[in-house]
Amino acid sequence: MTLLHSLVTGKGVRVGLCVPNFGSNLSKESVVSAAVEADRLGYDSIWVTDHIAIGASHPYPYGRTYEAITTLSYLAGKTESIKLGTSVIVAPLRNAVLVAKQLATLDVLTEGRLVVGFGAGWEPTEFMAMGSDFRVRGRLLDEQLKLIKALWSGKAPDFVGEFHKVVGVLFSPAPYTPGGPPVWVGGNSERAVRRALELADGWHFTGLPADLFVDRMNLVRARAREGFVVSGRMNVRLGPMFRSEELRAGSGERRYVIGGTASSVADELSKFIRIGLRYPVVYLGDLKPDDLLAKMSEFIRDVVPSIS
Repeated sequence: MTLLHSLVTGKGVRVGLCVPNFGSNLSKESVVSAAVEADRLGYDSIWVTDHIAIGASHPYPYGRTYEAITTLSYLAGKTESIKLGTSVIVAPLRNAVLVAKQLATLDVLTEGRLVVGFGAGWEPTEFMAMGSDFRVRGRLLDEQLKLIKALWSGKAPDFVGEFHKVVGVLFSPAPYTPGGPPVWVGGNSERAVRRALELADGWHFTGLPADLFVDRMNLVRARAREGFVVSGRMNVRLGPMFRSEELRAGSGERRYVIGGTASSVADELSKFIRIGLRYPVVYLGDLKPDDLLAKMSEFIRDVVPSIS
């Protein structure tokens, strides 16, 4: 059975949910209630967003953000079976060996519930604050992905590269998932897709307009190996007062926001699935906790069964 067939069944589409570990309505209540309710409603996964010290010129929505790995670890203990994902860890801001240890530990403690998204990042001021060179972030990420996989292999993790020398150390225990949890590379550029095809198990885009998604899928179809996952973080505004529109992200990239009634949102998501989306992860907006829970339920009840 293909992943598309496993997603689109008589029971509807399995989707992930971005929990609100950032934004104006950030609170312990909002994050925990969303995660617990997502588990109860049958969402396939919950996802956290990563920013540490974003530049002051970008105050919204990431100026107030709970740290991603800490938040996901806390939510792991509040949930039972739902998968746990990162959308996405900006690896070049971080020490790769420490990140590999944190995520391996989380994978062990949750008995394999983890899916890891990594990305190169886009905000230069944040890199400066973290003491990382924004100009080499792509090369650094490539090497980090190789190093983390080596550390997760369960073998002697000797690794020498341009930025890392990890020799004569012990890295144990290995992740619960043999070889480590699935790794998806985040990003909308052609380079991000090529990096994912070369070094990861999947590609995770954010709000990509349909015309660019068609272009990127041509590359995926030409080079993807069996089991490669195409995932999209889909910005959804559910309600008759909304409409689909294209905006600009803080990075300057084009972003597509799906908006409207349940039927129109289902139609829009169906369009992306027909193009090649295999694992939608929805962000339902910066909402107060009770409003977010209501939209989560509405999405599962009224949108998912109509996706085709």
